[in-house]
Amino acid sequence: PRPLHLRASITSVAPGGDGVAHVDIGGERRAVFVPHTAPGDVLRLDVDSSKRPARGRLLELVSPGPDRVTPACPWAIPCGACDWMHLSTDAQARLHIEHVRAALPAPWRDLPISPYSPAPPLAYRTRARVHVRCRRGRVDVGMHAAGSHDPVPVDACAVLAPALETARRSLAALFAGCKGKGDVQLALGIGGAPVLEVRWTGEVAPACFARLEKAVAARDLAGARMTVGDSSRPAIVGDSTPWMRGPDGEPLQLAPGGFAQACEPANTALARHVAAVAAAQAGEKVVELYAGSGNLTVLLAAAAGELAAVESIREACDAARANLSARGLSARIVEANAEDYAWSPATKLLVLDPPRTGARAVAERLVTARVPRVVYVSCDPQTLGRDLTILAPGYEPTSIATFEMFPQTSHVETVVTLQRTRGTRS
Repeated sequence: PRPLHLRASITSVAPGGDGVAHVDIGGERRAVFVPHTAPGDVLRLDVDSSKRPARGRLLELVSPGPDRVTPACPWAIPCGACDWMHLSTDAQARLHIEHVRAALPAPWRDLPISPYSPAPPLAYRTRARVHVRCRRGRVDVGMHAAGSHDPVPVDACAVLAPALETARRSLAALFAGCKGKGDVQLALGIGGAPVLEVRWTGEVAPACFARLEKAVAARDLAGARMTVGDSSRPAIVGDSTPWMRGPDGEPLQLAPGGFAQACEPANTALARHVAAVAAAQAGEKVVELYAGSGNLTVLLAAAAGELAAVESIREACDAARANLSARGLSARIVEANAEDYAWSPATKLLVLDPPRTGARAVAERLVTARVPRVVYVSCDPQTLGRDLTILAPGYEPTSIATFEMFPQTSHVETVVTLQRTRGTRS
């Protein structure tokens, strides 16, 4: 069907980040999802009614809602990375809480949720992934366009930390003469200089490696690691090990290309909150699942009597061991899938920080495993809500908190502390 041209008002924002309007289409009241809109916006839009919910495209902003602000980045809409840059920071925090609350099991939706906004709104990201495409002598560097795999070149990224922004701007020159495309993960390395983790499909010009070596020699980069095609061994220039400031204030080594939080102040606040609500007692057996490079582990190990930290990626396990050793701490680092790990029946506390897909298999085991206390760290309210619904028959929340880890986006971190209500051992 041809798009419909309609006037509508945005009444809410969906968990995926789009504004929601309601319009009459063919005598039926329909919801329409419209990207880059804010509550209270009055707009004219094209509506594609062939989908459910219907999809809208903003044609004209007739009048802005009270939460709308001018984006700090002129490329915010085509880039697609900062999908909430048109919303005030207060509105972002409020909407995140609304989305977390709506995802909770119904009996828990009236419970208090504590918001934390420790991240600066701009220039906060110390980790990011950008896409590079070399075609017909042109090098494009940027985030993927909304709904596309094409990178959107920008003159400046408003949310990158200055050192990473400088590195991002250098990528077009570094990859000149290459063919194909790749993902480049930017992080901070030793001494605060940037490091690059590159996965490339196509041909890498020999001059690219020479440029990388020159950048490392000049300390513009600490190092780079490049994997080309299906190669099992990356080419390494300099020291490509990524680092961040750990939640204890000490340097924290990360796995090359592995996961780490993108904002150090927010990460510190979140990890210290987890340690506080976990409140491990001397002699207690504690299990941490999806432990990564030890971001939470270094705080949990300082209090737990016996800590097993489970992580499936070998390089992350190696980094976690190095981080514990550097601090004089001890914990058992277990290289295993969290879904399959058999924790001891004597476990008193389980901490989990799964990826965006959540931890459904772990939740299904936990609800019958009678672990007295659980701390669940989530980056996706929808999968968190699914897993908490599984846990609800055996647990009740003692605290819920949100952390603005990703300002200007619809993403939020949530920490839920749970206590066993049925079958708790004495």
